[in-house]
Order: sequence, then C-alpha cells, then structure tokens
Amino acid sequence: MLLGGAHAVASTSQRAGTASAIHVVSHKRESARVTQYLVSTPSLGRSTATPLRIDVILPTRYAQHPHRRYPVLYALPGTASTADQWLDQTDTVRQTKGRDLIVVAVDGGYNTDGGGWYTNWVDQHTSLGTANWETFHTQEVVPWVDAHFRTIASRDKRAIVGISQGGFGSLSYAFRHPRLFGAAAAFSGAVDVYNNPVCQVGASALISGIVATDGVQPLAAFGDPVTNAANWRAHDPGSNVTKLKKTAVDLYVSKGEPAPSDLADPSMPVGLGLEAVMHLSNVCFKEAADRAGLHFGWHEYDVGLHTAPYINRDLIAYVPRLMRFFARPS
Repeated sequence: MLLGGAHAVASTSQRAGTASAIHVVSHKRESARVTQYLVSTPSLGRSTATPLRIDVILPTRYAQHPHRRYPVLYALPGTASTADQWLDQTDTVRQTKGRDLIVVAVDGGYNTDGGGWYTNWVDQHTSLGTANWETFHTQEVVPWVDAHFRTIASRDKRAIVGISQGGFGSLSYAFRHPRLFGAAAAFSGAVDVYNNPVCQVGASALISGIVATDGVQPLAAFGDPVTNAANWRAHDPGSNVTKLKKTAVDLYVSKGEPAPSDLADPSMPVGLGLEAVMHLSNVCFKEAADRAGLHFGWHEYDVGLHTAPYINRDLIAYVPRLMRFFARPS
C-alpha cells in the first residue's frame, strides 16, 4: 500500500496527461521517511522498459498526524543523474528533518542518460519513442502526488527546485504552469538558453550534445534553434522573466573558483568549466530580470564548482528560505 493509502496496482485506464497515467511498477521503503517508486506512463514510451523513479520524502511525524496536510517541494535532477541525486548527492533527508514538508524527487531522464530537458520533444519518433517529459511532470506526477499523499494542493504551498538541467526545468515549469508552483529555485541551473545571444550559442551546443548522448538526433528536444525559434523561446526562462513576477524565484550559482580542497580532485577541471557556463547563464537571466523589474533572490558565491558539495550548500541555504515562503498566509 502506498503511504497515502492508495494501492500499488496498474490503472485500468491509463490516460496520458492525468494522474491515472502513472502506473506504479514497484515501490520500496528505504527508511521511515523515504519511499522509492518505479513508475511508467504512456507519455514516455521507453518507461515501460525502463521505469522512472519517484522518490518521496515525508515529514518526520507524517504517520502520527493522519489529518495534517503539508506543502510540497518538487525536486528535479541534473544531466546524467536520476531522482536519487536528491538522496545520494545532497543531504535532503537530513535538511528537511523536522520540517512540515513533503519532498518529491522525480527522474528527468532514463537512468543516467542525457536527460529529457523538461519539455515535450519536437521529435516524437526517435528510438526512445514518445517523449513528453513536461506532460509527465506537470500533468501526471503533480496530481498523482496530490491524490496519494496529504498535500496542500495550491500554488502557494507548492514549490519546485532543480539542479543544472533541472534548474532549467524548475524555472521553465514555473512560468509555463503558473497555477502549479508559487516558488521556484535553480541550483547552478541553465536558466537562460535562448534570450541572450551569447548564452544562446553556448546553450544550443550544450543541449544538442547532451541530447545526442541519449542516442537520438541532437535537435530532438527543442528542434532547430533557427527554424524552431518560437519553441525555444517559449520554454526559455530568460525569455519569459515577466511571467515570473508572481513567483518567488531564487537562483544559486558560483563564479567557478575552486577551494584549496578542490585542487586534489581529478574532476575539478570539469566541475570548474561547467560551473563557469552555468554562471554565465545565470548572469544572462539576471540582466533580463533586472531590466524587467523582477524581484528575485540572487545568491552568488565566488568559490564553488559544479559538484555535489556545492549543490548541497545551496540546499542548506534554500530550505529555511522556502519554509518562510510556505509560512505566509494563503
């Protein structure tokens, strides 16, 4: 039985774009607070062969308060990571201990491939089959969670956060689905992939390369940046800053300087380079947001790489800020 009281059985009428699309293949209770689900959906063709992860972290005394409802934080992983990134690489369980908060971490790709870039793909005929990631996350997972757990199902009690590629997803979903999320945060996220010409060039190359690692043609997700310009712009947070004016936005990013302890890490050059790219993306977003008069949290560090310890630093800083947002009167 699921912890919200629903049975882990296949839906007899899986309808894409609704909570009934989620079929729980299996689930495993990892600890008193954490349950990991493997699910499939008709919105993502390959998920029947490679089920997707949904990790649910419940409040400490969830079972002891059967009538209490809670706000929810949706957590999106970065490139080549799964939902388990929020369990294994960040201290999410400990940082939310004692908080009246449900955390839902959900896959953004298959296992550790390049990821789906949090969009319904332009090319629906690749070897991965149907690829409607945005539908899965916003129209299926959210209502499924509300149906199976004691949530407060309103935008002022629902937030979304993402790491790297997931940071793009969190802000993109926030402005594209404003009735769902009242707060959105990106930890070293790709938050401007089209608006600023400088960031557009780098992002197009980065996204195409990452998508190609999925074993599909590199323009499968968003299409060609020239001929499908409208689609790129429609998903790009940097091009839509005015649509975030009623959302509590927080950006966490570093300038990419290593700490002395990073110098012995053989992965340091990669982490440094990736964080420099993400920093530029965040600066591009900030410039557009400042021009538009958007009020948002800008949390910039000198020292920090695109690695787990610094993402965890962002989480530690963000959780109390998020809880203050949730504490506001509805």
